[in-house]
Amino acid sequence: MTQRAKITFLTHFEELRRRLLFFLGFLFFAWIILFTQFHRLTPLFLWPYEKAFPDQKLDLVFTSLPEAIMAALKSTFFMALALSIPFLVFQAWRFLSPALFPHEKKFFSKTLFLGTIFCLASLALTYFLIFPSFLKVILGLGYTNFTPLLRIQSYLAFLGKGLLFAAILSQIPLFTALLVKVGILPAYGGKRRILYLLGVAYALALFLSPGDIVAQIIIACCFYVLLESGYLLSRIF
Repeated sequence: MTQRAKITFLTHFEELRRRLLFFLGFLFFAWIILFTQFHRLTPLFLWPYEKAFPDQKLDLVFTSLPEAIMAALKSTFFMALALSIPFLVFQAWRFLSPALFPHEKKFFSKTLFLGTIFCLASLALTYFLIFPSFLKVILGLGYTNFTPLLRIQSYLAFLGKGLLFAAILSQIPLFTALLVKVGILPAYGGKRRILYLLGVAYALALFLSPGDIVAQIIIACCFYVLLESGYLLSRIF
């Protein structure tokens, strides 16, 4: 490795480290805010359950000494990470922008604001619509036949991880559109693209749910819609 190449590599590494530190600082700050306000946010965390079962009182239990505080720490961390996704995308853009062509920079700058909107909309949709419906389905049978005894860690982890997953999924169309713009993903259309995206979507579904064919089909359809949306965005912008 020449001296110039070594200097260039170290410069890029230093810039990457700086961007990661910015993101970790933002994440830690958001985590501290959410954790210190956990007692005020608790009614907000219980709202999806109350929406699904308005006549059923939720009694969350913990079975070990540190479980309650660990549940608060884990759930607020996942939520802080979900809210930090747009900031992570922004830091990635600041790191990659020197290597992009002018039209790629223009496209990325346009979609940064759109990515934030997508993330917030996805979080709102998941919290206000998907969570209550999902809880009603998975707990409805149990309430019909058994006595509920829900652990606080299980419930809060479900909320935190669900919001994080929703935030990550909301960025797939923008990430796909960027890969198409820079030429990493093929820009062809027609049946060839459909087959290509279906293959990628099913591979992702197979990784996430290896043992359930029904879940694989549902997840693959969701991923296909997100990937196809990315191609649509690449044509619009």
